[in-house]
Amino acid sequence: MNDELYQNAIQKIECDSKFRPLSCCTGSRVITGPTGPTGPQGPATITIGTTSTGVPGSAATVFNSGTPENNVLNFVIPAGATGPIGATHTLISESK
Repeated sequence: MNDELYQNAIQKIECDSKFRPLSCCTGSRVITGPTGPTGPQGPATITIGTTSTGVPGSAATVFNSGTPENNVLNFVIPAGATGPIGATHTLISESK
């Protein structure tokens, strides 16, 4: 076996092994496949519409009130739970 064939075989074994160095499989060994089909066109515009308060405990939602081409996103954010009632204080006015 000539030396070039031997070196190529060793490099192939190293590149196919689980513990291969990253540098061994670059250059002419990288094969790029064909370009896939173009995906659908996304929205032309995205605009923020309204933000409103939803019922406590409900899920937050976002809905599009525009068109698929020109989105208008409206948000509904649930209100938080009512907190505890705070302490009451009496105001004493000073007389002169």
